Amino acid sequence: MGLDIIAYEGLAKNTSLKFIDGDVYNQQQEIVDIPENALIAFINPAFPDRARDIEDHCVYDAVDSFSFKAGSYSGYNQWREMLAKLAGYPETRLEINGTEQSQHAFGAWVATAGPFWELINFSDSEGVIGASVSKKLSADFATFDEAAGTVGDVEFYELFQEWRRAFDMAARDGAVSFE
Repeated sequence: MGLDIIAYEGLAKNTSLKFIDGDVYNQQQEIVDIPENALIAFINPAFPDRARDIEDHCVYDAVDSFSFKAGSYSGYNQWREMLAKLAGYPETRLEINGTEQSQHAFGAWVATAGPFWELINFSDSEGVIGASVSKKLSADFATFDEAAGTVGDVEFYELFQEWRRAFDMAARDGAVSFE
């Protein structure tokens, strides 16, 4: 089990399908399969500003999509910590589940903006990031690409490239879905 990412490009709302209680219905109120390259949008209520251009629980058709595994939840959080350090967030102490911990990612959590802020300060399990935020993140990945390649961790940089590809794609009227 872990975090799966699906990036979509060229989204258009499918007005002939409705998502209700976990099923997709056509106009005749029949349950149908989810179309290929379709996004069922779930806007994480803790981060609604990440998907201002997406309507919650709607079905969208995409021109193109691709997916990748971002790792186990703990592995993704370790990667996100490395990203926060690369972006220059200060190591910050927070109490998590009764234990005081220190991480660069916490520096992003208490910030209000910065490189990769919308990704680092986002759910590690579910939600969607829309095109407008993806454009900003795409630019962040482009800006930090060379520095990311010099971190000295091949797996970090390979995953960095996957995320960059995802946000480059989503910046073209798409979205990135965390599942």
